[in-house]
Amino acid sequence: MGNLFHFEKSFGVFVGKLIENKLHKHYYQQISVSSETDMALFLPKQDIIGKAFFINSNISHKLISNTTQLTILINPLTPIGHQLHLKFGQIDYVTLNNLLTKNLQELIGYFIQQKTEFSNLCKQIALILDSYKCNCELENHLDDDRIAKAIDLMDKDFEKVFSLEEVADFCSLSSTRFLHLFKEKTNLNFRRYQLSNKLIKSLPYLLEHSITHTAYTFGFSDSSHYTKTFIETFGVTPKFLLSKK
Repeated sequence: MGNLFHFEKSFGVFVGKLIENKLHKHYYQQISVSSETDMALFLPKQDIIGKAFFINSNISHKLISNTTQLTILINPLTPIGHQLHLKFGQIDYVTLNNLLTKNLQELIGYFIQQKTEFSNLCKQIALILDSYKCNCELENHLDDDRIAKAIDLMDKDFEKVFSLEEVADFCSLSSTRFLHLFKEKTNLNFRRYQLSNKLIKSLPYLLEHSITHTAYTFGFSDSSHYTKTFIETFGVTPKFLLSKK
């Protein structure tokens, strides 16, 4: 079984083994589950063994799994992410053992046993997450329309490299005020958010094109810059994600 992934606006799915993984962090909230054997979660000052973990946004970690596992990356700025924030707050990580975990473990178990296709697995995950989100779909969780506008701008034109001044002007803010407000409302670094967003959007394109072509298409300076950002975000190289073995 090769490595499989799927990304939507609210979340991304990765299914595969993680035998080699480097310490990394990303702005997504992460849920990782295994239906077979324990996984090892390594943090800068602690190592944990378990079958299911929640890892909060911007927490350095690496996950090792010798058997097929399911990892879900959840955009913290969505209703699903907001619900997870309400539940886990500022906790760096937690070992999971709840209904959500059991449902996800059952799904990945079915997939490993070839009782369901990957496309159906992703649809079922979407339904589970949809039932878990908070009841405020239309609410602006950022509590600031200007930052919401900035994120919407970058999401719609993710191939473009926006300058700080351009986005700040779009929001009718000074560059300094925009950086401060963006960090305050999202708990994310603006430049890092833009790079991560481009990286996520590039994954389907990467399946059909070279690393170099993908890097230039999505606004990275070269393939080395793309690969470096990839490792810093996911802990693996682009070639690992494309592995079919």
